Amino acid sequence: MVQLQPKLLTVREFIDHFGNDSQYELIDRELIDLEPTGRHEQVAAFMGRKLNVAIDQQDLPYLIPYRCLIKLLGPETAFRPDLIVLDQTQLSQEENLS
Repeated sequence: MVQLQPKLLTVREFIDHFGNDSQYELIDRELIDLEPTGRHEQVAAFMGRKLNVAIDQQDLPYLIPYRCLIKLLGPETAFRPDLIVLDQTQLSQEENLS
């Protein structure tokens, strides 16, 4: 039996082809199909809701994006975190507008 090697992608190729498709991540240049479970999603939503309340109460410049893609500095990896808190003051002006 012949097993095909997966096509390796750069982060740029991944973003161009799959950047808007939340079903995929890129780990070490390999396309990964995500399959989150119901319970997993419930926990992430609960944590996000609690964090958003705390952020609002303390009037902090943070945001929790519904969807985002994180590119690591070194390897050809771009992943979609279940939950991330971003400091809006550290984002570029272009990112703040979107």
